[in-house]
Amino acid sequence: MKKFLSLFLCLTCILTLAACGKKAAPITLPQADKITSIDITTEENTVSHSDKTWISEIIADISSSEPTKKESVQDFPQVESYIKIDFRHETGTITIFAYEDRGKYYLEQPYQGIYKIERRLYEKLKETD
Repeated sequence: MKKFLSLFLCLTCILTLAACGKKAAPITLPQADKITSIDITTEENTVSHSDKTWISEIIADISSSEPTKKESVQDFPQVESYIKIDFRHETGTITIFAYEDRGKYYLEQPYQGIYKIERRLYEKLKETD
């Protein structure tokens, strides 16, 4: 009986650790040719981009983001400062957020996942001209 209990506890610990290691699903975005514009809001400034080349580059950069094990459980990131990115397409709008946290850069899609990005993409999104 003691052996069975020890084996059960070991298996339970292993399964618990394995369950905690799940990464977010890949980021969900509309196809670049379906997007009519991307609105980027930094603090009070909003810039709308409708250039198809720029949109394709941003979609490609965002699509290469790396899923993390962090979960998105609220409508907005829990950081002081973030960039709001609205993808306007034929059937609606998809919103994601970009932010810096402890020297690392992330995208967060509410209730979907948190993704690691490079500083270069964050700086490109931060530009408001």
